[in-house]
Amino acid sequence: MILSWARARFDPQVDPTRWLPIILSSALLLLAGCTETRLIFPPVMDAKTRGYCGTCHMAYQPSMLPAASWRAMMEGLDDHFDEEVKLDPGSIRHVTRYLVANAGDTAVAGEAGRIALAGLRRSAAPLRLSKTPYFDQEHEFLKKRVLDAWVGSVANCTACHVGAWVGDYRI
Repeated sequence: MILSWARARFDPQVDPTRWLPIILSSALLLLAGCTETRLIFPPVMDAKTRGYCGTCHMAYQPSMLPAASWRAMMEGLDDHFDEEVKLDPGSIRHVTRYLVANAGDTAVAGEAGRIALAGLRRSAAPLRLSKTPYFDQEHEFLKKRVLDAWVGSVANCTACHVGAWVGDYRI
């Protein structure tokens, strides 16, 4: 009886969304103890945003772009990088609010946002992370390299950075 209770209580199939915040928080605590000085971006903690965006690609950390970028991106979902994204108006408002509230130019983003947006004009609203000075600086070596078929594109962060989905780009 105790075994079946434990299985039901801890089985991720019961309610997988229930365990994700615990897993992400644990990963962040472990990463915080590392002595590496490179930046860790706050991960996407909103389940709806992570679910909607993460269905097609990694849910990028909002602190990597300014609020104007996220607004423009969410307003252009009918042509989202050559794809049409269909979300109901309420979901669009929810995701937009989350992304804008956690954007790199907000106090919430802290040091991560300040560093990610360094060198970017205040009026700039790039729609791609790869169009920021921070990305260029961190990926200088890519200018001399052709991406292989497995990586495909610079938008495929997890091909090279195994911790990208939780904001850890150190590896």
